Amino acid sequence: MNLKTNIPQLDEEQEDLFAAADILEAMGNEPGITTTEFYRVMLMSDLDNSMHERVFLAAIAIESMLQIASEQDYETIH
Repeated sequence: MNLKTNIPQLDEEQEDLFAAADILEAMGNEPGITTTEFYRVMLMSDLDNSMHERVFLAAIAIESMLQIASEQDYETIH
């Protein structure tokens, strides 16, 4: 999927979220993924090192949103 805007910061954030989502989906759909597990998988990916911190933070954001949704009885899937 290629979503581009005329706002570079938004485009970078979207890229980070999609990269984080790809890694999370590859790890499965079970709750309880630790930051250490995510970081290990991210390091083994072909993701550019300059993106690691941003993608790591994007993954935390995704998982936080999924946690809030599940606490409100919404079914969530990576």
